[in-house]
Amino acid sequence: MNYYQQLGVNKNASPSEIKQAFKSLAMQHHPDRGGNATTFQKINEAYETLKDPVKRQQYDVPQQQRMNVNSSNFEDIFSQYFGQRQQVRRNKDIKIAYDLTLEEVATGKDVLAIYRLNNGQEVSANLKIHAGVHHGQVIRFANIGDNSYHQFPRGDLLVLCRVQPHPKFERDRHHLTTNIDVSVFDLILGTEYIITDLTGKNIRVNVKQGTKPGSVLSIAGHGLYDMPSNRTGNLYIKLRGIIPTLNEEQLKKVKEINDETRPRT
Repeated sequence: MNYYQQLGVNKNASPSEIKQAFKSLAMQHHPDRGGNATTFQKINEAYETLKDPVKRQQYDVPQQQRMNVNSSNFEDIFSQYFGQRQQVRRNKDIKIAYDLTLEEVATGKDVLAIYRLNNGQEVSANLKIHAGVHHGQVIRFANIGDNSYHQFPRGDLLVLCRVQPHPKFERDRHHLTTNIDVSVFDLILGTEYIITDLTGKNIRVNVKQGTKPGSVLSIAGHGLYDMPSNRTGNLYIKLRGIIPTLNEEQLKKVKEINDETRPRT
């Protein structure tokens, strides 16, 4: 995604031009105003990067930080990122993969890794996988890799993180999106819901009277931790209107209300 194109400004835009462009787009696409949540997330992400001089400079001269874990050759993934280091006279790195749930990504995970060295010896190590890791991210743990040649420095352990899909939450960088099915009557009258986030905390969701189906609520601080920015993302809740099954008497009452509230021409 091109952040400049997302905000509709050129690469030489001043901070004030970037701020003005963000304000205009935010007013248009904010979920509370009936805008698209995904579009608003992208706009906000672009602004968070371009408004910060350091982040903007890093973005303008990008460094590849992620990898494609769908590569057919597992070995190529690691050599793409760490191949040059193996040219030093040292023991080889050991490469393993570890599967994580989205809950473990939210809280971080202490892992007992059991792996084999090149000489066949089985070893174990206690590892700390920090919160907010991305699918395909490789974490290097220094000096616990191969040690076949004792005259050379020990290699490292490289852990490929594979984040599994979640049945309720969808991830977009450090933001999360989930859906709630809400009766159209609750949307009309207003209601409260209690949902549980990935860390097990209960969140009280206030659905205001007259909320439209498809509206998206934004709750700050209940997304995923983002280590580069030292911030936690947002949780976006999409309200899906559900029509309950009504009997004839109930349908008659609804019709009466509809007739009473229908605009007269």
